[in-house]
Amino acid sequence: MVGAFLVLGAVFGGLTACDASGSAHGERVIESDADKTTGLRTDMAPMVTRFHRFGELVDAQWVLHWPGGARELIPSNEHPMFVVLHLKPGQVKRLLDGRRTEPAKKLVFAPDDLPHGGDIPASLVPYLPADAAWVLAPELDEVLVRARNTATVQYDPVSDTALVFCVNPRDPDEVGQTVDTSGKTTLTTPSPFVPPS
Repeated sequence: MVGAFLVLGAVFGGLTACDASGSAHGERVIESDADKTTGLRTDMAPMVTRFHRFGELVDAQWVLHWPGGARELIPSNEHPMFVVLHLKPGQVKRLLDGRRTEPAKKLVFAPDDLPHGGDIPASLVPYLPADAAWVLAPELDEVLVRARNTATVQYDPVSDTALVFCVNPRDPDEVGQTVDTSGKTTLTTPSPFVPPS
């Protein structure tokens, strides 16, 4: 009987890794879609699915860091993702309007072929504004980004840029269901969010 619950847990637990198209396998990272040296990607579809609460994306650059150069599935339950989102003009100011903000620490960059921790992959440097005054708005992090662990977002209102560091981002509006090994079902419902006008 315990074995049956473990199987059910594996089946329903896998559902939480589904992408917006319903694929239980996530999205395959195809090497031809990424820079062979750095893993830098610019395809928009995965970013629109996961970060649409930020507002209209103009473009995005992102790196899913895989030590040793291996690239597998998105979302990843273990590996950090670094994302630069360029938003429609005025969108960052609207997101931050009326919210408490604080200055962010100075960005630290690391070579793409080394483990980063929270350091930003060097391949993203050309896509970040050189004179950005990054700020944090912690109350927005969980509202805008639904990730396995916590997400950290930094904003530059002048350039309408957001810099996201997270693990296993998903569609923040998707209802998730998991079944643990004892057979208990848990529904995860999205945090309410009203896009700024």
